[in-house]
Amino acid sequence: MREFIYWYVRRPLQKLPYKIAAMMPRWLVYHCAIRLMVNASGSKYPNQVVQELTAMDALKRWDEV
Repeated sequence: MREFIYWYVRRPLQKLPYKIAAMMPRWLVYHCAIRLMVNASGSKYPNQVVQELTAMDALKRWDEV
């Protein structure tokens, strides 16, 4: 029963965010990514090197706004 719940309930729910993201238009995802990086390396963090910024740090800074 546990395997049934895992494969037919939990696993599809874990993949749901990726399926939603795959359905989004590419230009919208690109715009959102650029907006996130600009916000994370903007005026509050003027000395941030964008290549060294991780996605988790960018999302954390987005939450601070």
